[in-house]
Formats: sequence, structure tokens, C-alpha cells
Amino acid sequence: MWGIQNGALALALLAASGCAHAIDGARGPRGPRTRDVVYLDQGWGDEERRIFYRVSQGTRLLPLSWFLALEREDSEARFVASDHVTRYGFIEDPGSKSNPDRLPVGVARDVDAATGEVYVGFTCGTCHTRQISYRGAKIRIDGGPANIDVVAFTDAVFGALDRTLKTPEKLDRFARAVLKDDRGEASVRALRAHMEKMLEGARLRAFAGGAGAHATVAGFGRLDALGRAGNLLLGQLDPKSLRVTNAPVDYPHLWDAPTYDWVQWNGSIMQPMTRNIAEALGVGTHTQLVPESQGTRVHVQSSIRVDNLHLLEQQVEKLRAPRWPEHLFGRIDQERAARGRLLYSAHCAKCHEPELTPPNEHGKRLRRAMMSPLDEIGTDPADAVNFNERTADLGALGLGRMGMAQALAFGTQALRDTKYEAYGLSPEQRLAWDGYRPNVWRAPLAYKARDLRGIWATAPYLHNGSVPSLYELLLPADRRSKRFYRGSTEFDPRRVGLRVEPLQGGFELVTDLTGNSNAGHEYRDGPREKGVIGPALTEDERWDLVEYLKTL
Repeated sequence: MWGIQNGALALALLAASGCAHAIDGARGPRGPRTRDVVYLDQGWGDEERRIFYRVSQGTRLLPLSWFLALEREDSEARFVASDHVTRYGFIEDPGSKSNPDRLPVGVARDVDAATGEVYVGFTCGTCHTRQISYRGAKIRIDGGPANIDVVAFTDAVFGALDRTLKTPEKLDRFARAVLKDDRGEASVRALRAHMEKMLEGARLRAFAGGAGAHATVAGFGRLDALGRAGNLLLGQLDPKSLRVTNAPVDYPHLWDAPTYDWVQWNGSIMQPMTRNIAEALGVGTHTQLVPESQGTRVHVQSSIRVDNLHLLEQQVEKLRAPRWPEHLFGRIDQERAARGRLLYSAHCAKCHEPELTPPNEHGKRLRRAMMSPLDEIGTDPADAVNFNERTADLGALGLGRMGMAQALAFGTQALRDTKYEAYGLSPEQRLAWDGYRPNVWRAPLAYKARDLRGIWATAPYLHNGSVPSLYELLLPADRRSKRFYRGSTEFDPRRVGLRVEPLQGGFELVTDLTGNSNAGHEYRDGPREKGVIGPALTEDERWDLVEYLKTL
């Protein structure tokens, strides 16, 4: 029998002993706060934000009562206190009718249908909501890449739970807060057993998530999402399927994602629903796939909420790219921008101005993902190569060995079909929830070139976040920063990026480590090969292009 248990949310992401970056509460950078937040016009109002920040995908981190009662590992202070969670990059969200527990943005409540227990887990807003700061102002970028260190956060959650279990005084306070009037010898014993079971699962899945000491630490704003999801989904079926997670990528911005025919940095997934199912699996759901017979049909039990995944996708379809806020960052130099526009048309538009596909069988036209082969773009190959070369043994399902893309297509389709049948969806409803696209996966040795609208708000750059600013992206690779710090939210409107100076609790990205290369996508004289995509630019031309990119 194949049982896949993606229990507590963290377990898909937790690096445990393989992570060298578990942040002590005293070390973290100052986190983003909601006081005096400026919301840019992106087509959303309060209702869209409420849904995106608070509607659950069905993920499971901890029972809500545990999360609210949990103390920090090194003190009696509550873990969920805003001055603590913001140190991991989470955004404070003051209490409201939709958030009475004052949970951070992207941490959502969900009720287990079988037990009635209320859990908390991650939703879309966790990894796709950004808040930057400039001269004391806080600017919210909805759908932007989050600046969180989710691995360190989940490591700290389970570290605190483990310390609570092992410390009598902490356990007594925890039990009083969780059990309240039901506290007694038997209920405390049952609580301990539940904690031990959850921690045991966390330790097992932490090893699978990181898959060894050679994993590349992701840090703030990054995750080897495909690698970790593959380990958790396939590792329990066959330990030989585990692979080291050495290809962290930035969380992509979302405001144009629903318009493309293929998504992900490696352009690997077509259908919105199964893409979102895979994402939810990767951030921690309660899911089991069990073969029903000797054939390839499986029975699926999962906490995933496909109705909510569809609702969340509908909000993203409304989202627009943020425009450069001149009242905050200064006016755009229109003369420079006009010169930059000519340079953009000559050197950038062919990859970053996608055409529409012909109408599909449902009459829908999408923007065609422009894929840049690895030997042309020259950027770090690990993410694309790992997914392309990875295989999985699905012999327990009678399917034998297959490529990672094919295996994930099978698993997500089985879950989708089961959920759709449970909801009683009509054929037309199924098509609509699928975005009128089939569930097709692929594994090209290439990366997707995105539309550059709102690109100013998405630093650092390249798929792995290895270049800190737009200005540096236009430099030859040998002149780019080889080491810099991630974790700051302070914006640099001149170079167009986030500040990269050393900061307490920040993460130092070192570009000579596997998965972290900042090579490729460079303008340099010579043959157009091995990452050289255009001629060398003068210093004035670089600044002209930066100025134009602010206008998009």
C-alpha cells in the first residue's frame, strides 16, 4: 500500500538538521509591520485580500490551540507574538473579523472535517505577499514574492514544540492553555502522545525535505519547492527516490500567472488546478493515495480544499501588476526612460513580450511562455536539470519507473478526480475549475522568460534570486555581487532592489554554491552563447534601461 502523509505544513519545507539557518528569535531582522501600510492599486480591495490572506488550502501546521499556546524555545513568551514571527519575514496582520487570532498574513484557519479540530496552515498569501519599506513607509505588494524564511520558521515551530514536550514547566503551561477545563491526567497524557507523534513525523519528513547535508540553504524568499515536494511525495514510497535539495528558487510573482500557457520557473505545468494541488501538497496537507486494486486507479484521502483553490485562483485573475509609486520613490526620468525603451525593444522584447497562442479547443487564447534553453540563457541549471533527470519508482501502483513530471501528473490527477467527484461537479464546471487546460506536465531544460510588468517590485533577480538589483542584472556576470545578504525589506529605488548590507539575522547568499550561481543573462561583447544574450552596455545605457523598467 502506498501511503503519503504530508502532515504538518512545515514538514514539506523543514530542513531540520540539514538546515544551517535556524534563526534564533534574537537574531532575526526587523520584520514588516502593518502600521501605516500603503496599498498600491492592483485591482484588489479588502475582500480579495481577505480571501487571499485567510482562505485555507487545507494545509496543516499545528492545531490552532497549540499554535496560540506555544512558547518560544528560549523563553515563556508566546511564539505567535508579532515581534517574533515578523523576524522570519512574516507580515503582521492586526485582528479583524476575518482574523480574530491576529495570525500573520497567509496563515489560515481550517477545520478538519473528520474530527472538527481547527488547524492553522499556510495559504497562497504566505509565499506570495510582499511588504517593502522606504523612509518609514510600508508598501504592500499583493501577489509579490514574499520575503519569508519559511524553513527557519517551521524549524523554530517544531523546535519550540520539542522543547515544550521535554520541559515540565513549559508542558504544564502549554497543557493548561490548550486543554483548559478539560485538563486532567488522562487528557495530558493524550496530549503528550499527540505531540510525540507529530514530532516523530516532523523528524522523518525533515530528513526527506532536506535529503542530506549537501542541501543548499534557501534563506529568505526562496525554496527548492519542486525538490522538497518530490522528496515528500516519493520518498516514503521508495527511499531511493530521495534527492538533495540544492536548487532553491525565488517565490514567483503572480499577477500575470493565470494568463500563461505554462507556469513555474521551468515552465513545467499547464493546468491551474493541478498546479495548485501540487503547491498545496508541497506545503503540508493530510493526504493518502492508496491503490484500489492491481490496476492504476487509486483511492485518495486528502485535506486539500479544491473549492478554495479555485476561489483563490479567481482572485489572482483579478490581480494587476503594481505601478511605480512616484509619490514614494521619486519621479521617473522620462528622458532616460525614453532612451531605455529603445534599448528594451532592441535587446529584451523578443523574450519578454509574449505572443498569444491560437485558440484551444475551448476557444481560449493564452500568452505563450517563452522558454530560454539552458545553454543559451546560461543561468544556474540546477532547478531545471534536477526536475528533468529525476525519476520515481511507482511500482507499488503497478506503474514502474517514470519521470518526475509524469509521476506528479498522475498523482495530482488522481486527487483532482476524487475531489471533483465528491463535489459533484458537472463537466462544464470541471473545465472552468481546470482553467480550460489539460493536466499536462513536462520537464524542459530551459527557463521561462516572464513579462516584465511590475518587475521593479520583485527583487532579487534571476530564477534563484542571485542578483540583488536590476542595475546589477545589466552588468557582466563577473561584476555582479558574489556574496550579499537577503532578509532586508528596505527598498533601493536607484538600483531597484532591496538593501543587501549585512544585518543581524539575515541570510548571506554565496553565489559559488550549487544552485546559487549568478551567471548568465548578461550583456557582454562576444558570441551570443553560454549566457551572453546581448552586447555590452555603457553605464548610461544601463541606467536608461533601469529607468524604463520602472515604467512597466
